[in-house]
Amino acid sequence: MLKDKTFWKIHLKWGGILGILLIGIELLKMFARKVDYQAAQMLDLAMIVGFILMLHQGVKEFKEAYPERLSFAKAFRSCIVLSLIGALVLFGYDMFHYSFIEKDGLQQKYTVALDKYKQNLAKDTLTNTELKAYTDAATAILDGQKEALLNSATIMKDNSLTSDSLRQELRNEINSGILIFQQFYVNKLYSKPATDKAQYQLGNFTPYAKKVLMETLVSYTEQNQGKSSTPYVQEIVQQTNDSLANIDPLEKRYEENKSRVPHYDQNGKYAAVSAMMYLLYGMFFGLFVAMFNYTSKKPIEEFVPSENEETE
Repeated sequence: MLKDKTFWKIHLKWGGILGILLIGIELLKMFARKVDYQAAQMLDLAMIVGFILMLHQGVKEFKEAYPERLSFAKAFRSCIVLSLIGALVLFGYDMFHYSFIEKDGLQQKYTVALDKYKQNLAKDTLTNTELKAYTDAATAILDGQKEALLNSATIMKDNSLTSDSLRQELRNEINSGILIFQQFYVNKLYSKPATDKAQYQLGNFTPYAKKVLMETLVSYTEQNQGKSSTPYVQEIVQQTNDSLANIDPLEKRYEENKSRVPHYDQNGKYAAVSAMMYLLYGMFFGLFVAMFNYTSKKPIEEFVPSENEETE
């Protein structure tokens, strides 16, 4: 049997090296975060490769020192011990790092995580529910701008309107024009042309919807030239265009779901969760490392020909 002293000597050595490797990866991630390094996933790949190599080297040395057959269970236990030591080393460093080196590091990590989450959301497709909510909100804004204009002194100052009946006729014409404009605009957005499929991603939709709004206005103006209400409809639509950014579906979904992004405001909580995650990684990688290093119960014996066996 392997002495406990030798067991712990081997595992403390390679577990400590694993912990130092994980600390190095965390430091590189910190620098990558500060310089806005876009290929941070390469660091995750380096962590996986390094993790597996450290487990393999530790189990290999343990196997060489172990006088008996190394079963899968013992090899896997070795991986767990190595991972646990590495995770504890990282836990201690994280406590030190976010207490003295980078005191606002957790907030920075949260900000980066939020940005990444929003970037991923921007690639999602707009749902029919979100499209309806957007068109309803845009229609409401158009109605609001229309009512504001009709209740203002703008029409009263129009010198071409010499009587109340002409002013009322103009108001009716503006109402009718906005209603027609809304119908054309909403129908255009609901048509979802195949050529504009990419524009229905959350990140592209609001600029696209504003573009469609102005295209619809140009079409409406061309078809209603000479009408006294057309300049007023143009003014209403242009003011609406400035307000569409406030109903961005991407911002709405982001605000509704950003609470799903983990936020740690205590160093100990973050360090514990981080250490636990790496321990789970180690247990997962350890399955393959143990499978590679354990000694089978019935190893394949080398064939040795008998002395009396004749060969031709």
